[in-house]
Order: sequence, then structure tokens, then C-alpha cells
Amino acid sequence: MGENSLEKSSLQAEASRVGSGIELVDCDVHGGINSIQDLMPYLPDVWQLYVRESGFKGIPPSWYPKVKPNAARSDSYPPSGRLPGTDLAFLQAHHLDFWKIDCAIVNPLFAADYLPNIDFGAALCSAYNDYMIENWYEKDERLYGSILVPFREPELAVQEIERVGGHPKVVQIILLVCAGALYGQRRFLPIWKAAEKKGLVVGIHWGGVEPTRAAGGIPTYYLEHHTNLAQAGMAQMVSFLCEGVFESCPDLRVAIIECGMAWLPALMWRLDKDWRGCRMEVPWMKRRPSESIREHFRFTTQPIEEPDNPAHLVQVIEHMGADHLLLFATDYPHWDFDSPARALPRQIPEPLRQRIFCQNALEFYALS
Repeated sequence: MGENSLEKSSLQAEASRVGSGIELVDCDVHGGINSIQDLMPYLPDVWQLYVRESGFKGIPPSWYPKVKPNAARSDSYPPSGRLPGTDLAFLQAHHLDFWKIDCAIVNPLFAADYLPNIDFGAALCSAYNDYMIENWYEKDERLYGSILVPFREPELAVQEIERVGGHPKVVQIILLVCAGALYGQRRFLPIWKAAEKKGLVVGIHWGGVEPTRAAGGIPTYYLEHHTNLAQAGMAQMVSFLCEGVFESCPDLRVAIIECGMAWLPALMWRLDKDWRGCRMEVPWMKRRPSESIREHFRFTTQPIEEPDNPAHLVQVIEHMGADHLLLFATDYPHWDFDSPARALPRQIPEPLRQRIFCQNALEFYALS
């Protein structure tokens, strides 16, 4: 039996353990384009000409070689020859059907908002959104989608939210956590107000064009970069809280995606303590930060921390002080994919397991 057959057999065994009675919502599935040619019909003529004449191929690659080519599972390459996560029919069969997933949030990762040419980046965001709506979100009732916005130019970002944010299959705007900026800062407030008005979640996802800077330095290894991005997730959350975003946007919801979650209790404890000592400089923060976190933020399970003693992970979840904070995610088709059968330790009580697998996401994203 070859390697691929062994992988498939193992996955089938995992799937059988999930059980037909468990409902699943996957809050981090990656779908997108195969190449810039997919976007050409959706770009204005001036930018089509620009792509052809300049030879633009797409967003520059990551600074670091990934564990796997395209950061993808070796069994996620579709027979069509397209890149992993770009063939809807294959993704439907290989992931949604295989695991009996009822709903999935698609998070396209295409950092057009980082390009120096902001107008070109904005055009790419719009083209990408139109491509995904037409070719993905509207093609499968299980799929809900995230849109790209040119965040560095808030006026253009608001225009894009107003243009497509009301689509019934759009539930989130997607941003990368390592952005070269803290999203809570006041220049970005118009974006959050527009998202709140449309009822969209702000999804802040692992990654960035540049590496995360830990202690002011650039990591040498992908391992460092991969681990340190959790710090960026913490920093973005603290920025939203301390800058008073939720005082201006009381109904805004934020998902921290793929940045881990075991760090959350310690951060809440530390921030509550420091807030009591420093609150005179942030008088708009009227209540403990941990209370605002529990109201406005959610955190995806993937990549879930795996202590030697699984009971310790259960204790961490208990320390969060709420059963609604975690959203199940697989990160399909990436190499560090978490299967529904193995992501949560058996020690997690069944009611909490059901909330993580399904109910929390249904409530947070207002899915039907």
C-alpha cells in the first residue's frame, strides 16, 4: 500500500469516529484562485493591461520555505492540476463531504492589501471578492465567505465593505495578523464601523507578507515565525481593547484565527491587573478587559495546543471562564490541518464539545 493509500485509509478511520450525529462548522477553510489569470475577467481594463504589461504574477511569496510546498497537505492536490484549495469540486468531496461538514467559513489568503500600489491592491481585493462570491460562495449552500479589503486606505476599505458586505453569503472581512500596524489604532475605526453596520465579523488570521518581529528582531527560522505569530494575535486583541474600539462599535465581533488559544487566560489575567493600575490613561475602558474579551472575541481551535496531559488543556479552557469562546477550525488544506476526529481531546465534556464543533460558530456568525 502506497503512502497516499495509507493516508486515505487513516483519514477514513478518523472520519468514522466522528459519528453521524455530530454537527460540524469549520471556521477556517482556505479557498482561492489558482493564478492571477482567474482574476483577469473581474479586473477593470486598466488593471488587466497593467497585469499583462508588467508581468505581475501575484503576491510575493513568504520569506520562509514552508514545511510542505504551498503549505499544503500532500493529499490535497486535486486531479485537475490546480493548486490545493483552488478546485471547489475537489474541496467539496475531499473535505466537506468526507467530514460531513454542515457549514464552512472560507478565508482566502491573498495579501493584495499589502501592495505598495494601493489602487492596484484595492482593485485586486474587489476582483478577488467577486471571483469568490461567483465561483465559491454562491456554488455551495454550506459555504460562507470572507472578503478582502484594502485596510491601509480606510476610505477604500469602507467602499468595498459597502459594495459586497451585504451579500447573504459574506459573513466576515479577513485580515492578516502581522500587518505592520495595530488594528485598534483610530485611523482604522471607519473600517470597523462599516463592518459593524453590515453585521460582519472582523477575522484576523495568522500570517503576513513580512515575518512577525519578536523583541524587535526578524526570526531566522520558519519555526520561530510560525510560533511567534501567536504574539501578534495577542497584540492585535490588546490594541482593540485599549484603543477603545468597542466603545465606538459596541456590536463589533472579532475572530482571532489560527493564533492558538491556550495563552488567553494568562493574557486576560495580566491585562486585568495592569488595567487596574494604568486605567487613568484609558478612561474609556469602563470594565475589566476580560469581560470585553468574552463579549467581543472568539478564537479558533487550530492549531490547538497539545500538552502531554490532555487534562491540562481542559483546565485551560475552564480558566477562560466561558464556554462560548472557541470555534472549531481545520485549516484545510494546510499541512497542520486538524481533523474533527483528533482536534479535541476526549477529556472535553460532550456539551462543551458540541458548542465548540457547532453552536458557538452558529451564534457568532449568525449562520442558519
